[in-house]
Amino acid sequence: MTTHDNNAITIENVSKAYKLYQSTGDQLRDLLNLKTKKPVQEHYALKNINLKVEKGQRLAIIGRNGAGKSTLLKMLTANFRPSTGKILINGKVQALMNVGIGFHPEFSGHENIRASLTYNGLSPSEINAAVDEIIDFVELGDYIHQPVKTYSLGMQSRLSFATATAIKPEILIVDEVLGAGDAYFSAKSADRMRALTNSGCTLLLVSHATSQVLQFCEQAIWLESGEIIQQGDALEVVKSYEAYSKKLEHEHFNHTLSEPKSSVIQSKWLREKLLKDALSIDESKKSPLGPDNILADENVASSRWPGTDNRLQITDVRVLNKDKQVVNLVRSGESVDIEIEVKANADGEYDCYFVILLFSEDGRWISRHCSDKYQFNLQEGERTIGKLSYKQLCLGNGKFIFSAAIYKTLELDDLASAEYYDLLSRSFEFNVIAKDRSDISLLQLPVTWQVSDNTQELKQKNLIKSKELE
Repeated sequence: MTTHDNNAITIENVSKAYKLYQSTGDQLRDLLNLKTKKPVQEHYALKNINLKVEKGQRLAIIGRNGAGKSTLLKMLTANFRPSTGKILINGKVQALMNVGIGFHPEFSGHENIRASLTYNGLSPSEINAAVDEIIDFVELGDYIHQPVKTYSLGMQSRLSFATATAIKPEILIVDEVLGAGDAYFSAKSADRMRALTNSGCTLLLVSHATSQVLQFCEQAIWLESGEIIQQGDALEVVKSYEAYSKKLEHEHFNHTLSEPKSSVIQSKWLREKLLKDALSIDESKKSPLGPDNILADENVASSRWPGTDNRLQITDVRVLNKDKQVVNLVRSGESVDIEIEVKANADGEYDCYFVILLFSEDGRWISRHCSDKYQFNLQEGERTIGKLSYKQLCLGNGKFIFSAAIYKTLELDDLASAEYYDLLSRSFEFNVIAKDRSDISLLQLPVTWQVSDNTQELKQKNLIKSKELE
């Protein structure tokens, strides 16, 4: 159904239920409106979803497998009908949900492109222009004239993505497709996505890659068991979701021996408890660490992940400028320190690695800084400080986000075995001002230029080279 207001998508009280039958016989009886031997149960993939997506908005949908993300997208593309409620669409929708869907395997890539563009209503002149642009973008060479069934998954991904985005829809729906293909094509796809969204296209993106969510979307919703758990700023939703995922993982690997692992995931009580813990980071925007650290900014919320050993805890994180003042605004090219203050919750000897992960505001991972192993002998309540020093900060203009952690064991070539005491994910930020305020580059690397002052010698070399060519 379409509408004509400022919203591209309006979802009102939408639920989607599937009937669960005990046997094929019961299924047949139900289809014939006959009484089944056992009562038919219903499973709700989505429950009472209400959502408004404004025109030009970039919204991410995140959640675990089975949360209802794909079901929601399939209803938006009219592949599924809601059991209750209504969905209003205002604009032309283009969906990129499964690699190769809609392409005939016996047709060549070139033939499939033309067929897809024709199906989407483009005129012959528009098709000719789009075909050339798509072929140039996908860089498949002679394969463009070969049957699609001979393509690799990455080649199909290129063709699907380029064809879908060449149509320039008003609403673009993308479901876990940007990750396919090599790094080079992923970068090209990211540039194309940015161009589309900057032109005013409404974007709905489903992705397990939170870096993509932060890169392309300013808003996000988190689905869990068919319900919207949280909606709002993409970074805050991502932090809550990651905290929940970590807590669930922690419980999964630390269940009692008498319980099967699956029971951790199936336990509704446990899921609700962990959800409450994860969402508690939004109950207060004030820092849990102290009045002097940069989390005291009311716009920043912390996301603490449970560690395998909680005897050490981060109590304060501070950014200091060249004058050793606590700040959240620093200048590129100057010295900057980041201090992590740690408190012992019990007497003991501790092995400790300090770690900082640095991200751009849109979620791109910039660097990981890991300290050497330090050994402390601390009394309960005693504190110590780990300090990371940038002698000359090389970051460009903008906002930067970082995580701070203290690890018990850390092998960079085997991160799966690492154990941490405490980790605060994407919970800190600072702003950087460079000399040139208009420069949008991410890094400001210190370099020097040199020009040869022996002009006469250079002229002589060029003269000899010219005679050799003659």
